[in-house]
Amino acid sequence: MGKVIIKIDWVPNNFGAAPLNENIACIATGTTLEDVKKNIVEALEFHIEGMKADGDTIPEELSSPWEPEFQLTTRALLKYTGQYITQKSLSEETGIAVQQLSHYANGLRHPRPAMQQKIVKGIQSICQHLSLVL
Repeated sequence: MGKVIIKIDWVPNNFGAAPLNENIACIATGTTLEDVKKNIVEALEFHIEGMKADGDTIPEELSSPWEPEFQLTTRALLKYTGQYITQKSLSEETGIAVQQLSHYANGLRHPRPAMQQKIVKGIQSICQHLSLVL
């Protein structure tokens, strides 16, 4: 089964999603992460049906059974996890200044891949610590 990589970002007041392959002209939004994931899959399925009906060439990723692989931008990741983890606690776990995390969360700056990985590992570490008390 093929994978379609879908990038999810936080845009003003919504999550937005689009395939990483820019040749697949399809987007979706949602107020929650769950909504945007569901909406982009439905939009892609509808898009494929329309392409078939019109006789258009279907991109290789969508021409056989596929499944979505979601990749969140740092801004989307921080927006989503901000419901559960404060920037202060993430700062303490990662050593990244709260102000810098705020810049990433608001899209004022974009972290390098190593910094994004540090944020992901910090979130995972906090989750692991919390799982020990349950």
